[in-house]
Amino acid sequence: MRIGRNEIVEELTEHMRKFGGEPGEWCAGVAETDSKFQIQDSRETPSNMPGLAYREAHTAYAAADAVEYLVSAFGLRSAAHQHEHHPALQEQGRIVYVYRPAPAATAAGSEHSAFRRLAA
Repeated sequence: MRIGRNEIVEELTEHMRKFGGEPGEWCAGVAETDSKFQIQDSRETPSNMPGLAYREAHTAYAAADAVEYLVSAFGLRSAAHQHEHHPALQEQGRIVYVYRPAPAATAAGSEHSAFRRLAA
């Protein structure tokens, strides 16, 4: 079922709270389709992405808006920034996903106050 930005943010932040970790440990991004869901990073595949969750938005605009909101309001890392040296790998689509990369790739001390308030 396709949903809007607010529902996506609500569902994915609830998932992150249940799975645990600091917001700065999580990445958010957009993928083309859920049937071919794949992160364009050779080190990260759905099978080794702890806490992977995703939802389909009504439109690509709503998906991009949800990711922007997760990054700016909650302090998640943008998966698109993981590909800044390869702009062609930056995804577009209607699937919004969140995951925690391997612990060595996370930023230390990146607790975001908005996420702390929601987790309480």
